[in-house]
Amino acid sequence: MEKLVAFCALIYCQGVSISTAVQLTAHFKCELADIPALPASVLVAQGLSNTQIEQLKGDYQNHAQRIKKWLQDPCQFPRQILFCDEGDYPQYLSHLHDKPLLLFVEGNVALLNLPQIAIVGARQATQHGKEYAFDFAKQLATNQWVITSGLAQGIDAQAHRGALAASGGTVAVLGHGHEHMYPRHHANLRQEILTQHGCIVSEFFPHQSARPKNFPRRNRIISGLSTGTLVVEAKRKSGSLITANQALHENRTVFALPGRIDDPNISGCLALIKEGAVMVQCVDDIESEMIALEKPKHHPISHSSMNKTEEDLSPSNLLDSVGYETTAIEVIAAHSSLPLPKLLARLLEFELSGKVAAVAGGYIKLRSDN
Repeated sequence: MEKLVAFCALIYCQGVSISTAVQLTAHFKCELADIPALPASVLVAQGLSNTQIEQLKGDYQNHAQRIKKWLQDPCQFPRQILFCDEGDYPQYLSHLHDKPLLLFVEGNVALLNLPQIAIVGARQATQHGKEYAFDFAKQLATNQWVITSGLAQGIDAQAHRGALAASGGTVAVLGHGHEHMYPRHHANLRQEILTQHGCIVSEFFPHQSARPKNFPRRNRIISGLSTGTLVVEAKRKSGSLITANQALHENRTVFALPGRIDDPNISGCLALIKEGAVMVQCVDDIESEMIALEKPKHHPISHSSMNKTEEDLSPSNLLDSVGYETTAIEVIAAHSSLPLPKLLARLLEFELSGKVAAVAGGYIKLRSDN
């Protein structure tokens, strides 16, 4: 309960990102849950404003009690909270620099650590687009990929339905809390996902309703959970493009279906292909691109740290992953078996010793003569 209260404080503290919080833990050699209890004078010295400190030290007992009630309410499917600093947090999502501090999960949590393909696209999709989403999802699910999407109208819904038709796993990421449903007419689909051993995920507190600003945040979780993202139909300015761009930023593979050049629903897909997304016409195009990745299995993938040697953890190895030009934290994390908090702590040590510098977009290695 105390940890949940502390994490509520971190979430409600405006302007203190997960990256900032992790850097504070590295500096003070403490846990994330310890940050709200740090002395105000110490937090001021680290650049926090008086307003932020007041928010950190506010009373969040009622928030935590409300979450506890959601967990304990009698329900058909298991519910739980995943903390970003604990071992059951999804491995792929843990690499995001702005990963959610908390995940509220209902249903089959094991799916979150299985290989996933996100399928996203237009809400006002064409009939052809819906059929493609359904068919691709069904074939990928048959090949043991978990299908992840946003439970929205159009492409998202058909992606979930395609996975269910194959008796496969599917993860729905909400743009609101679990106590709400948007769109309302997808309540039955949501129930079907849970009944067929799927998973419903949200970073929003259970009582929080849908807001337009929530959905771009939701999109980063969809791409962050997934090995690759398939865009079926999308306009140039759409939430699906946000998801795809987020995936590209995380160095994940983006796939796009081509279509008629005069179809506005395809303009976003064509733009993605022009920018380097993999053009696909069949499921084999996706699977062949993923050939280097671990073959999907019906059990959670093991954490990479279990397969690494002590040499992989050495400072020299970690330093080798930072270039003389800006290297994104995701790239550094991909070459390390360290959990992100320990990785950032090690990078802070390098920064203090003059070996690297933190810059916009990541880190750069400093030359020895600097």
